[in-house]
Amino acid sequence: MAESSLPPLPKGDFSALSTLSQSLSFHSSPESFIASRIEQSRTQLESINPDAPKPIAVRARILNRNVAVISSSELCNEILKVGGNAPLKCIRPAEEGETISRETFAVAPAYRELMADWFPPPNLLLEDGETHAEKRRMWDAQLTDFPNHIARTVRAITEQHLEAWRSDAKLDLYEDLKALSWKILLSVFLDLVPSDKKHAEIEASQETLLRGQFSLFPVSVNTPFWRSARSRGLDTRKKLQGQLADHFNKAEANCPILRGGKCTRSEIASNSLLFTSSISVKACAALMTATFANIFLKPEDLCLADRILQEGPENGKALLRSTILETERLSPPVVGIMRRVQQDVVLCDASKTDQVLVPKGWDVWLYFVSASRDPKLYPEPNKFIAERYVASEGLAPPLAFGAGSKSCLAKDTIRFILQSVIQTTLDAKIRLQGEVGAKGVRGWLGWETDVDVEAIARDLKQLPCQRPKQPIMVQVVRTSEG
Repeated sequence: MAESSLPPLPKGDFSALSTLSQSLSFHSSPESFIASRIEQSRTQLESINPDAPKPIAVRARILNRNVAVISSSELCNEILKVGGNAPLKCIRPAEEGETISRETFAVAPAYRELMADWFPPPNLLLEDGETHAEKRRMWDAQLTDFPNHIARTVRAITEQHLEAWRSDAKLDLYEDLKALSWKILLSVFLDLVPSDKKHAEIEASQETLLRGQFSLFPVSVNTPFWRSARSRGLDTRKKLQGQLADHFNKAEANCPILRGGKCTRSEIASNSLLFTSSISVKACAALMTATFANIFLKPEDLCLADRILQEGPENGKALLRSTILETERLSPPVVGIMRRVQQDVVLCDASKTDQVLVPKGWDVWLYFVSASRDPKLYPEPNKFIAERYVASEGLAPPLAFGAGSKSCLAKDTIRFILQSVIQTTLDAKIRLQGEVGAKGVRGWLGWETDVDVEAIARDLKQLPCQRPKQPIMVQVVRTSEG
């Protein structure tokens, strides 16, 4: 295709001098960073066409990479599902005669720099092509009955944890649920109880690993007087990797994660480094925090917890499921994911009026926070509606766990854990009292619909996972004392 007939690159600031400031700005607040880039691009377009729509992609420089930030739900879903059976409406090859395939948007090269040192192969997250497809089929079979294998364990751990929730006790909701998430994830994946010495060691090691991975000083320095967080994190990862390999070599066959019988112990050990990582625990806790806030704290004449119980077993279960999905949609714990473009592609909106060229070698950043609030797909997109997914035929699912063949492997497991924890809390006749006053947090939850990005940046921590910056303090109320 002649160069003159190609659409332009995405609008945005891409000078070399701005790279460092953009990376720091993104690390501080992705929402504020991306919103400002969209606004700059819109201003540039409006100077040419006053009726120009919101741009489908904006250009940024993050970690010295050219990045096209995508906030359209339709385009995010299409990129995630490339290689499936659905026709492509918003993606085409830039060169005539080429085709778009499942190799066009690759995971491994996008994440290798950020993840390979911390979660090395074999790791399903860093696989592409037929290797990924084959291993994904194996893992899906391995985890088919996993929720059934862990059901009693999750409920028992939750019941034991809730024993400490005495009536009138005051809790930091996120920190308490993070402690519960550590107990559950290390139990279901490693068969460790909280009293086991190895439990505390792995938790501490995973925290050290995370600090190294997300250090703003991304260089390994090891001197007699000082070691960088990255250097400490890498050493800890090596020790933890060996510890997990040894753990699974000696584990009993009835360890929940081993019972599927499809994956080798070495494969399970390697991937368990990520399953039990601090970032996985924080993501679980963040989603749990948002869901608990919606169920117990959202100001209503009748709180959602009581509505779920009044609906009866079947309808109540459906309402709880819908609440979890709606919370995922509005408050995804991970703000987005990346793909590396393997050929020149043209991205467009459904009407083909807005088109941009994304060259080979660029990353596309799929920004779930905006895509999940796309008004083209969701009525009242910024509003929390508990019943939204009760009758969900034709409704776009949330993107919190991705979509397509590379969606999060633990998606069903985390949803099951969340539903079990909440149901156990309801069965214990526990209610929580407290207020969510921060405007940015209320916007994150969907309790207020007109919240500016400055409030989001002020009130939310978005990396590595989205959660309130300040504690949500709650008081426990037991409506019936055992």
